[in-house]
Amino acid sequence: MPYYVYAIHTDSKLNCLYGSFADYHEAEICEREKQGFGNSQDSSFVTLVYAENQTHAAQRVKQIRRERGLK
Repeated sequence: MPYYVYAIHTDSKLNCLYGSFADYHEAEICEREKQGFGNSQDSSFVTLVYAENQTHAAQRVKQIRRERGLK
């Protein structure tokens, strides 16, 4: 199963897919790099999702949003 790296915006329902990776190490590198791009005014966080496909990954992101009490 591939790994997906998403930016989840806390002030809207917008989720940005940065990429999908077959290798965990590559996905983790992407996640760390994208986390470094954020600044104090940015209202998003970056997360790595392990899922069967992109549809399942999007569902997991929705679940993360609900767990954090986001829109």
